[in-house]
Amino acid sequence: MPMTTVDASTPNYVLIDGTLRIGPKVVSLDTGLECSAIYGFSDKGPYDKFCANSQQSLKPYPLVRGYLRNQSDAPGDRLELVVIDAASPSDPYLYAATIEAVLEAQESRAAHVTAAYRLVFEQQAEAYRVEEASV
Repeated sequence: MPMTTVDASTPNYVLIDGTLRIGPKVVSLDTGLECSAIYGFSDKGPYDKFCANSQQSLKPYPLVRGYLRNQSDAPGDRLELVVIDAASPSDPYLYAATIEAVLEAQESRAAHVTAAYRLVFEQQAEAYRVEEASV
């Protein structure tokens, strides 16, 4: 079932485990395009809630424009997403924006970014399937 886009608060933080930015496991798109995602958070409240619902020992870290630019400019055909304000690592649905959209929102100091993707957890794959929103 297609979803519509969602306006979400622009993420400014990620969670790191050691030195790695973490995100949900996603399956490749039906088109065969590789996809990856990191968790992004707009403020302290949402990442505190996520951490309270997680078994991992995670720390917040600024989602810096340099990192977003590097990911956006990386060679290859892949979809890079930022999941916005997830409540836990086991949410059945997550909403995400592209790294490019988050970078643009940060550079223009926009309070919101369009989450044009929804991730749906699939039990069999133990990963999220990515759905593109319809406008």
